[in-house]
Amino acid sequence: MLMFAILILSLLLALVAYFVPRGIRAYAMGSSALVLLLILVYSVLRFAHHYTGGQLSVTTFALAPSIGIYFTIGVNGFTDALLILSAIIIFFSVLITDPRKFDRTMYALILTTEVGLIGLLISRNFLFFYIFWEVVLVPVFFIILRYGGQRHDSISLKFFVYTHIGSIFMLLSILTLYNFYFIYKGVYTFQMSLLLNPTFISTHVPPFWRGFMLFGFLLSFLVKLPSFPLHSWLPDAYETAPYPGTVILAGALSLMGGFGLFGILLPIAQVFPAPLLGFLIFLGIVSLVYFSLVAMMQRNLKRMMAYASAGAMGFVTISFAAGILENGYDMNLELAGGMFQIVAHGLIMAAVFTSLYYISEFTGHERIPSLGGLYREAPLASSMLLAALMASLGLPGFAGFIGEFSIVVASFQVISWAIMLVIFAMIVTASYHVWAAQRALYGPYNENLGQIRDLGKGEFAITLSIMVVVFILGVYPNLIFPLFTHYVGSLSLAFMPLVQHTSGLGLKAASLILGRPGSI
Repeated sequence: MLMFAILILSLLLALVAYFVPRGIRAYAMGSSALVLLLILVYSVLRFAHHYTGGQLSVTTFALAPSIGIYFTIGVNGFTDALLILSAIIIFFSVLITDPRKFDRTMYALILTTEVGLIGLLISRNFLFFYIFWEVVLVPVFFIILRYGGQRHDSISLKFFVYTHIGSIFMLLSILTLYNFYFIYKGVYTFQMSLLLNPTFISTHVPPFWRGFMLFGFLLSFLVKLPSFPLHSWLPDAYETAPYPGTVILAGALSLMGGFGLFGILLPIAQVFPAPLLGFLIFLGIVSLVYFSLVAMMQRNLKRMMAYASAGAMGFVTISFAAGILENGYDMNLELAGGMFQIVAHGLIMAAVFTSLYYISEFTGHERIPSLGGLYREAPLASSMLLAALMASLGLPGFAGFIGEFSIVVASFQVISWAIMLVIFAMIVTASYHVWAAQRALYGPYNENLGQIRDLGKGEFAITLSIMVVVFILGVYPNLIFPLFTHYVGSLSLAFMPLVQHTSGLGLKAASLILGRPGSI
């Protein structure tokens, strides 16, 4: 019930924000901070009652039972972590929203995005899951359209079309399950607990419609990550969106795609055909290599980090597919590592774009050739951006290293020699991060920039606080890692048929797609 109360409160706070006459920044900061605090308290209270993170706490409100409409909410360890991440992302988006540039509508749109994120993460009824999924899309579209930079009209439309097409296919997948459950049971229902049943899907959904259902879900989730080749909306949207919107795009939308894979599809892992899993691994590797190479060619820091963000989520795709094909310790490490990567990526991208926002404000530039030697004039801002870039490239000691290392180590059994492509992408990623930092922050100062100021105390506290979280999770990942391993453990029974009967086939399918010899 407390989570339901938090959702309603966030909705009310967002609605009021549209009518606040003045002091909107203070109101939005207080609102987002309150929601973050309540989510943290909620999580602490659950763990105080010896909650491990595997089981699902469910509350149901019957609205129209005759047609299967229930407002059902449920939270497990994975969603606990994502709820906290969502609240952090929104809070920092508000913090870097300058009231001199943005009106109250901007703040209200950010708070509305939070309503959608909370709603989709806790919904255990597909109808409301879809509604909240779309609620996130609308305010982000208007943030780009109304407050974006050059070509904001066409870019916001491109973003909307890409993401909405994915949403439509997800809706068709939901209706497919809804229809066949009625044929099977004679009952209309949107309840995830009933529709996401591997036995029901394997036995009562015909192969064609089962494949269509998986295609629809995967298309929607991979667009949000985004994965190659569904990414073309990403660089333009990241570059054009104002920085608060970019933080949301990097953290919240990729979070949605990751939650779709691990929160919606992982419980029905055994219905995935092995060749499809091999193809997903292939897409993940291609995404890693392609995005790292394209990022290396960029001269705009914001656009470069857009591709870096997409590349980091390639690890998530690999983790999901390879983890299903494995068993035992490797499976737990692989899948938990992918979930950890989602959280780490959201925090790191918030740190990167927050630091870059201040650099852009001080200098008026985002292009690397227009910067140079910033450390001389702005040592604090330069140090914070450097730390964020090091976290983004996966340097040990930061949260990004934990997820990437877990995935690389655990996936070797499945992808074999193709791990060299992953290593290659990681080397390229490290190279362009270091190159960008060296050219923009160090060396001779670009005198054309004139005299620039450094971070103030408040601005330094903002950037430092999120880097502290990234560092803490990097040196003590067990703060949240057990949540993910317990969640995977709670699904282990659903994996048993896949592991016992198709793991050899899965390894063979992956090996054929990746081009290595396999054996059964």
